[in-house]
Amino acid sequence: MGTLLRRWVLGLLVAATAMLAQAAGAGEPAGDWVGVMTTPNTGDLTLALHLKKTAGGYAGTLDTIELGSRGVPVTAVAEADRLALEVPSVRARFEGAWDAGAGRWDGTWTSASGQTFPLRLTRGLPPPRPRVEGLDGDWQGTLNVGPAGLLRLALHVRTGPDGTVATLDSIDQGVNGVPILVSRKGREVTFDMRALRATFIADLAADGAAMQGEFSQMGSLMPLVLKRSSDGPVSLPASTPATRPPETWRVPDRATLQPLLARRIDVEHRGVGMAVGTISPDGRQVVSYGRLAAGGAPVSGDTLFEIGSITKVFTGLLLEDMVGKGEVGLDDPVAKYLPADVRVPTRSGKPITLRQLATHTSGLPRDFPLNKARRLEDIYAGATEAELFKLLGTYELPRDPGAEWSYSNVGVGLLGVALSRRADKDLQTLFRERITGPLKMSSTTLDVAAIPAARLATGHDADLKPVPPFPTGPGVVAAGGLRSSIDDMLNLLEAELGLRATPLAAPMAAMLKEDRPGMASTRQAIGWMAMDLPSGRVFTHSGGTVGQRAFAAFNPKTRQGVVVLSNAEGSAGADDIGLFAIGGVPVRPLPPAPPPRLPREPRAETPLSADAAKPYLGRYRLSRSITMEIGYDGSQLTLQSTAAGRTGPSAPLTFHGADAFSLAVGDTDLAFQRGGAGSATMLVLRGPAGEFHLPRQPD
Repeated sequence: MGTLLRRWVLGLLVAATAMLAQAAGAGEPAGDWVGVMTTPNTGDLTLALHLKKTAGGYAGTLDTIELGSRGVPVTAVAEADRLALEVPSVRARFEGAWDAGAGRWDGTWTSASGQTFPLRLTRGLPPPRPRVEGLDGDWQGTLNVGPAGLLRLALHVRTGPDGTVATLDSIDQGVNGVPILVSRKGREVTFDMRALRATFIADLAADGAAMQGEFSQMGSLMPLVLKRSSDGPVSLPASTPATRPPETWRVPDRATLQPLLARRIDVEHRGVGMAVGTISPDGRQVVSYGRLAAGGAPVSGDTLFEIGSITKVFTGLLLEDMVGKGEVGLDDPVAKYLPADVRVPTRSGKPITLRQLATHTSGLPRDFPLNKARRLEDIYAGATEAELFKLLGTYELPRDPGAEWSYSNVGVGLLGVALSRRADKDLQTLFRERITGPLKMSSTTLDVAAIPAARLATGHDADLKPVPPFPTGPGVVAAGGLRSSIDDMLNLLEAELGLRATPLAAPMAAMLKEDRPGMASTRQAIGWMAMDLPSGRVFTHSGGTVGQRAFAAFNPKTRQGVVVLSNAEGSAGADDIGLFAIGGVPVRPLPPAPPPRLPREPRAETPLSADAAKPYLGRYRLSRSITMEIGYDGSQLTLQSTAAGRTGPSAPLTFHGADAFSLAVGDTDLAFQRGGAGSATMLVLRGPAGEFHLPRQPD
């Protein structure tokens, strides 16, 4: 027994020594590690770190599962149970300490913009992707994104040994292979596109041939129907991995820019006339291609375009100028500058401030829900101060002011109204006296009637058909009403970059000091948005109207700026060329635009009595958050949508007989299917974005 006992004790000591040795070396970084980091923009992100020991320390790669990025190079230094990781390609780092009790590295991830997030890394690999049955194949659909036009989408789902893998192509934006996480509960399917801050939640049809639901992205909710393809997917050809923008960059010359504009107009058919302006310490450059309108004069540096939401930069600059002069305070409640009888919504006792209006954190809705608006532009044209105050009087904030970023034309429109009332001058006068006058931007104006026709670019829709000038009422004009030219906009960027002395230098600098989470991976300043490129932080804003597109950006580090203006709607118009010009982000060739839609044949209008309207009246469900209400106004049916609790404009319907209707303006047809009792049981919508089936809901 004694020998056996000694052997048992000796064995126990050996095991304990081995355990102690293992514990002492548990902080060894080599191997596979996994952790979850939560960010305000993208939610939970799973990071997988793979490290090997090298002669100079440690090196390896990093995968971000939800964003689809894999094999990103990483270097590491480990000293005395501390670990420091460097990720040069995204200018990020991790610093952590070894927690022996928990067996993990506890630390902080710091992004390129300086944001910090807690991160714990434990040994192991990410869990495998789940298998989702019944969705394999290629799916096609079209997303109607308002002023940005129609975007063709292709979704690809494959299930194999590694689970279900899905990717998205946005055909008209030249983007393919966006990673998607897929889940399914019964017939409800969720596609999580974390890289786009978007989700698509849909009902799978009983026959598995279609999915109908809602595409949600950064506060916008849009109907989408995808159909399973039997002819092969409409998709982009496989592309090589995206080239990383360079760390050093100079704005391109005419020989580089001119072919991009020619291809966009002549080959891809995404524009009629475009102009690009660049500025740097070496001077200015204006490159233009195309015409003001088909058969019209060529565009040039002094052509006036609608710059849409870039107007928000001017409103932000006006705000900072008034703050600097002591006329208002950034954290003043906006109610202080409105009539006493105007009710401004609050939440948790917190008022909406001027700063929150300027940074899209007020909680106010994106747009005006004006009744009787027949077209998208009518919403803006009818946005009077009276309608704005009416909206404020009934609106309930969905979150506390300042809590979350959500883009709001209403908010910036309200900011302009408040500043105008504080100064007791109209916004056009304030812009001229405070901004466009000092910057010698004599052509930049809110008054389209004052622009000579020979200098005014004609807007064009997605089919390149001319559209009238985009109207903006006084309640929203501060958010998108300006027209400007390349020459004038270069004057603005010249001042922003310090290449010209200006009395606005202090308020311009103050705008950029604001730094909070914004859209996707961007940061929100006052007026401007910021994004980090390898060549430095770029301040940018784009603008879109029903007919035109604009982009402006500048890099204080390289002292370079760019403006791109186009007289055709759609996101594939100015933004990608602008990002290339300012930071070398590659411009992907786009497939030609689809052929123009044929105009509808004229159809007779039939009177509709109140009794004849009754079978149609009711609420119809498009998706879990989107419904359509069919009403009657005394002469015709009306359609009013509600998305996530927000009610849109009431649109009149034209009756053509035999349960067939159409929107009075636009190219959407409606048909009702009746049940045995004679009342409608289904509403079918057919338009540019596809065919949607909406079952009637119980009363």
